[in-house]
Amino acid sequence: MAQDLEGTRMTLGEHLNELRRRLFYSVIALSICFGTAWWYKEYLTDYVMWPWKDAVARINGDLTVAAEQQLKDHPEFPRSKFFTSDDPANTELRDKLDDRMVMLGVGESFFFALNISLYFSIFAAGPFVLFQIWAFVAAGLYRHEKSAVLKYFPFSVILFLTGVYFCYRWVIPVGMYFLSTTLPLDQVQPQMTLDNYFSFLSTMCLAMGCIFQLPLVMLFLSKLGLIQATTYGKYRGHFLIGALFVAAVVTPGPDYYSQILMTIPMVVLYEIGILLARFTARAPAKE
Repeated sequence: MAQDLEGTRMTLGEHLNELRRRLFYSVIALSICFGTAWWYKEYLTDYVMWPWKDAVARINGDLTVAAEQQLKDHPEFPRSKFFTSDDPANTELRDKLDDRMVMLGVGESFFFALNISLYFSIFAAGPFVLFQIWAFVAAGLYRHEKSAVLKYFPFSVILFLTGVYFCYRWVIPVGMYFLSTTLPLDQVQPQMTLDNYFSFLSTMCLAMGCIFQLPLVMLFLSKLGLIQATTYGKYRGHFLIGALFVAAVVTPGPDYYSQILMTIPMVVLYEIGILLARFTARAPAKE
């Protein structure tokens, strides 16, 4: 293995210069992406707020159906009691839920846009930054270590991004819809502040991205021989209890809707990890 590192050994000063150069390139890439995101922050804000707007649209749809049912049950009620006019074709609610968010602090909108730009710059410049990190670290790795990183790391990134998108596209809108309709809407008017929304969105998406690493972690432990494939199946019930506990800790609220929405993917990913571990266990070991 010593030959693998031949020609790549550097002095401490050369290592520091190489690290400084890689960091400089990474900061430049992050700065360019951050400036671009800040310039288009209004468009990015529309995408970030989409889960809340989707939940509000569902709630207003439920209110419209309830209002139509009230008019059908009580023909004596004027249509303008629930809608903005008596025109039967008009379906615009008088008291519909507004999908605009609430700003409580003076600088809340500024920090909301700042957080969006920071996250966008990290995601956009992430591949380039990861390449710089890899170029610096790979010089000190053996050939089999490089092979292992190149084999697992791309799948890890894909699983993380899949988890983030899954949470953004399906978990967050459904979760916010159920959370906002826990109590009757004639008793509670749902409103969302910028700070609470971004905290909920970022926590859930990042947690789901990490949870989607589960099959890869299970496969890696099985390949190392630390955990047998049959052991995973034996402890299904224990994992279910652990998944419920993790979901209760990770989700920012005490509600059980978001906890269930996070537990179900964990159980599915656990089963996928069992299948991968069993498949690799049947393959003959080459080393």
